[in-house]
Amino acid sequence: MAEKKIKVLHIDVGGCEGCASLVLRTLPLLRDRFEIHSKYVEDEVSLRDHYDIALVTGSICLNDEEEVSKLREIRNAANIVAALGSCAAVGGVTLFARGGQEPKPEHRVWQPISTVIEVDYVMPGCPPAPAAVKTLLENIVSGKGYFLNLFASAAKMRKFSGYDLMDDVVLTGLCVGCGACVLSCPTNALQMIDRHPDLIPEKCIRCGTCYVRCPRASQLMIKRFLVKPKVLGGGGRA
Repeated sequence: MAEKKIKVLHIDVGGCEGCASLVLRTLPLLRDRFEIHSKYVEDEVSLRDHYDIALVTGSICLNDEEEVSKLREIRNAANIVAALGSCAAVGGVTLFARGGQEPKPEHRVWQPISTVIEVDYVMPGCPPAPAAVKTLLENIVSGKGYFLNLFASAAKMRKFSGYDLMDDVVLTGLCVGCGACVLSCPTNALQMIDRHPDLIPEKCIRCGTCYVRCPRASQLMIKRFLVKPKVLGGGGRA
């Protein structure tokens, strides 16, 4: 008898759709074990159905009542909700948006989805890597893996960016000079000076990638919150 596939819902609530494209790129890695429901692969996705895991991309516009309501429906429809990509996770570059533009000038405030609903995992990245998404989903199903503690703890953080990396790790003397943050930055906002990273503020888009890639910052995050990750019991529903 074939193993029952894990039902995964993907919804994009607003953004550049780079992370939505990431989900499409990840599909070939997931087909064997996961059943993906997304408007990008089927005509209509029902929020009345029940899902094991929901992947949400894009930041939420608090002025858009329809999207806010949809986000709450997603939380009710899924056992586990993961914010995928920096906009959904921490707001990312949309935090700089001021709105006032056509076609919807009343849209002015964008926030991470955790502002509206409880989120079990956040995976920042602009966008994250397909292999990382696959690993996180597999860890959620198996109930073990380093990613669980890291991204469950990250879900409790309201912000982490190059600024926070400097404050929490570099300026406190905890940096080991490994350069992982510099290599991970999508905008080259970090540079190594005297074996330590230095931030170029005008280039930082507050995506948080550097923070979770830093071994010191990730350890601080995990120890600070000591979250018990929510998983799917026995490879099925939580």
